[in-house]
Amino acid sequence: MNKKNRFIKMLKKVFSKKAKTLNKNNVFPVKGCIVRCNLGVLLDHSGIYVGNGKIVNLTRNGEIKLENFQSFFPPGTDPNSNKIYTACLDGTNIVLHSKEAYKRALQKVNHSSKYNILFNNCHRFTCGCINGNFENETVSFSMLEENILRNINKLIPQKNFLIRFFLNLFTKKKKILNKIIWKPIEF
Repeated sequence: MNKKNRFIKMLKKVFSKKAKTLNKNNVFPVKGCIVRCNLGVLLDHSGIYVGNGKIVNLTRNGEIKLENFQSFFPPGTDPNSNKIYTACLDGTNIVLHSKEAYKRALQKVNHSSKYNILFNNCHRFTCGCINGNFENETVSFSMLEENILRNINKLIPQKNFLIRFFLNLFTKKKKILNKIIWKPIEF
């Protein structure tokens, strides 16, 4: 897909839906979870949480940096008037995360990438951490959400037998596994 088609696809998705966000029921971040913050009406910034209050993200200068929750907000935004959210299974407090995303994010720290707000941005970097393909087609937050859903089985905690048991027996698995919700993080 060429850049023009990717851009048009991104615009259609940006204007068609907004992330489902819940502003209550804070959750604690887990290493390898996907995080985001609002930058305005239509914009979001994303990265991967790696523990100890640190987030790896692609900055608008093209640097892949390890930042704290305050510096994660790009210049011009007020971290005190905003929140950082993480992806959870809809209807639960189960934080979606993976060891692979955590490892890939840490491996990229202090590297650089030719940043372009339309074609090579934080969402593409975050998607690369999730699926291992840093040359992916993701250019918008809604496309990142689609990638999360495509990889949701890799992002559900593997070790927790009770979570898997609950999802398999007591829920309509297809219904719960095709939706995510963004919950605020408590650091």
